[in-house]
Amino acid sequence: MGSNVHAASTPQQLGSQLLASLPSRDAETIHRDLERVRLDAERSLVHAHAPVRRVYFPESALIALSVTMADGRTAGVTIVGPEGIVGVSAAIGDMGMMDAAVLVPGLAQSMSAERFRSAIKSSDGVRRTVERYAVSLLRHLAQTVACNRLHTLDQRAARWLLLAGDRIGRETFPLTQEAFADLLGVSRPAVSTVGARFAREGAAEFRRGTVHILDRGRLEKASCECVSSDRDALEPAAPPVEGSSHRIPRHLPRTALGMIRPEIRRAR
Repeated sequence: MGSNVHAASTPQQLGSQLLASLPSRDAETIHRDLERVRLDAERSLVHAHAPVRRVYFPESALIALSVTMADGRTAGVTIVGPEGIVGVSAAIGDMGMMDAAVLVPGLAQSMSAERFRSAIKSSDGVRRTVERYAVSLLRHLAQTVACNRLHTLDQRAARWLLLAGDRIGRETFPLTQEAFADLLGVSRPAVSTVGARFAREGAAEFRRGTVHILDRGRLEKASCECVSSDRDALEPAAPPVEGSSHRIPRHLPRTALGMIRPEIRRAR
């Protein structure tokens, strides 16, 4: 289980990149309802089709979002770190869209779903930031659909290891082969085979429940173009200039979906 951490913090000191991107006035407003919590590995935060009670802004933790089928099998959808929000569906309703569980333990800022909705209603800055993240997440999920359809397991594994390292800012982090297999939607033996290949190439290795990225350049070469698209989509926005006008685009950028459709046609 997680636990509350009572260390004092200010909006400027938050590890959440998303919260740090808020205008200062909005950051001060939302900070009053936040509490820092420690999230232990495998802790369940949100259940699909169940009410979202709390919303989380990861600081050093990494959260896996997944879908569970009727027969109990699960497939990883994405991971959320300091760039994002866990329970973002609470912005438009009270039901979770996917299961969310802690993949890499660490800290997060948390608030009740009710206070999250109130902050969105009362603050244009908070609303714009949440909308921007929702659009970015949709771009990322579209890219993941294409990646799962068109790229090899080695490429997909390298992609997720790079994204995990990017988001928590470390080359070494706790991650079991079982958890990584769930994220990729494959068996553990398949992950063991990929891990052994990465180790032989000096790119990365799994050792005693921990991932070590040994050579980021080699891991980048083993990955696919989706990594750069993910980084573009999920890069936190800089805090806007106070008093300036910002609008969320009505449509996704063409690069998010326009690149996927032609590739799928060629694959057929």
